[in-house]
Amino acid sequence: MPQNSFLQSSFDPSDWRTLLVNLGLVLILGQVLVWHYLRFSPVLSNKRKFSRVFVFVAATTMLVISVVQSSLALSLGLVGALSIIRFRTPIKEPEELAYLFLAIGLGLGMGANQPRLTGVIFAVILGYMSLLSLGRTSALPPRLLLHLSGTLAARAGASTESVLREVLDTAGEGSTRVDLRRIDCEGANFNATLVLDLERAEAVGPLLTRLEKVLPGSSISVVEGNSLD
Repeated sequence: MPQNSFLQSSFDPSDWRTLLVNLGLVLILGQVLVWHYLRFSPVLSNKRKFSRVFVFVAATTMLVISVVQSSLALSLGLVGALSIIRFRTPIKEPEELAYLFLAIGLGLGMGANQPRLTGVIFAVILGYMSLLSLGRTSALPPRLLLHLSGTLAARAGASTESVLREVLDTAGEGSTRVDLRRIDCEGANFNATLVLDLERAEAVGPLLTRLEKVLPGSSISVVEGNSLD
């Protein structure tokens, strides 16, 4: 008899109401986490596509914890199952990993039937992250990651040195910082990557116009770069 009790689940069917309430809270708070990520996260990846998994991860974690917490045998089986799972999706931004852990923590807390503690900690973490994000946005100037690609043949008699000097001088107009990260020259092809701190966001348009005059027919790519060092 003791051997059989080791394998039996002690889950009480009367707890279904509590389980459903906690599941509802997970779905609601998971949507709050999605909104917070879309609103405050500075990552450059496809945020809408990535945020779709938050509610799914939180609800799945709650399901697993709710099932295994009532049986030691199921808990040991879960350890064995997780030991053969390999996650292949790369997480490029540390902040994305933090949001995923928060979604997992939300599921863990609700699965362990700790809704008040989980809700309070969840709200405190999101509030703190919001304050950091707002402070970062107001303190930092508009930062751009700019890539310029063109050919020296567009400028008669132009050399790599003269074009690079003009690009840096042009980028410096209206910028508090110009950081040349990379330059590639192969024959007549010219490629340069810069990080710029603009004095104001409205300076982007005039900057692009000036760069087009420096290297006519060039390809210019601009990405928001406030998350760059």
